[in-house]
Amino acid sequence: MTIVKTNSNAATRLLLAYLTAVSDIAVEPVGSREVRVSLLGSYREDAMRLALYLRLRAWEAARRAEGVDVKLELDAAS
Repeated sequence: MTIVKTNSNAATRLLLAYLTAVSDIAVEPVGSREVRVSLLGSYREDAMRLALYLRLRAWEAARRAEGVDVKLELDAAS
């Protein structure tokens, strides 16, 4: 799983709302500014990381385009 850190509690709430609405992503809140995320399906580890990275960055860019101050930091979980 991947740990995603956000820059604010509001950004975390927005991210959780998006991720819980997507059927092929498992998400678990870890803290007020962190969530644990995994893409479901038959992916090799590197392909899963890339697909998840691209989705999260697209979401981040879309929020910024709407004027929302959002910044994501992605870390591979142990």
